[in-house]
Amino acid sequence: MLTGLDHAFLDDAFWAGHLKAVKRCQGAVCYGALVSHFGTQSPKELEWRIDRRRPYEGDGDPSISNKYRRWRQGKALPGQDTVARVRERSGGSVRLDFWLGLPLWELLAPEPPPLQRIHLLLESSPSTIRDSLFRYSSFDGRRFFHTMLEDAQVLAIRNQHSLAAFTALLCLARKNEMFADVQNHYLPAACAFDILPRVLYTNQSLRYRWEGLFGCLQCIFWEFIYPGDRLDCKFSIETVRSGLRALDADPAAELPQLSGKRVRVLDEGPTEYEEWLEDNR
Repeated sequence: MLTGLDHAFLDDAFWAGHLKAVKRCQGAVCYGALVSHFGTQSPKELEWRIDRRRPYEGDGDPSISNKYRRWRQGKALPGQDTVARVRERSGGSVRLDFWLGLPLWELLAPEPPPLQRIHLLLESSPSTIRDSLFRYSSFDGRRFFHTMLEDAQVLAIRNQHSLAAFTALLCLARKNEMFADVQNHYLPAACAFDILPRVLYTNQSLRYRWEGLFGCLQCIFWEFIYPGDRLDCKFSIETVRSGLRALDADPAAELPQLSGKRVRVLDEGPTEYEEWLEDNR
């Protein structure tokens, strides 16, 4: 377990291994996109259906190029030609450039992206997420003004359960990591953990071999010891696995949430933001 937000004591060999794991995740997600669309996990079949190439003879044994298997192994990623060919063969349905360009990958780097980049990612979020991010700030026609978020704003992002919401939550966690703000790192990190089963359920490309992705996320976001009453906080892969099983059985299933709910004291009137949040659930 990591103490606080300090990754500094981990050596270069550790981070080299982490980066290889992230690359494997990228390749697996691209492979998963093909599996989801073409309905086969066979590299040989994918090579025929996409490249129109059958196994060739090598030393008397039929062989394939292993092009697609290498994605799954993290030894290679799709090139531009393959991205274009896959898009053509799938009738425009499979956009490998989308999966390769996910901000998720840069958010899994050992060091957080520069603050300006994190702000740009947040500002590029869908309008439903920006409504929560910038509820109490202003926009002067040229730029957004980033302010400290209230818990209710973070929870409103979580409640959208989308890949975009997941990305925004990871951005917020890494932003607070930059400032060694352990207290404000916890909530967006916990929210991201809570909606991960839903993100995987609705994005089959990410779900393919998702355990590797979980390991990379855990390394950056969830292997922390938090102060006070959060010492026993556990972000378990079994919780995610259980959530996926529940969603497979019932897509409307309620899942446990480490990040909790917004609770108001009895007789306390709703705040302006709580009223807005209730109207926009």
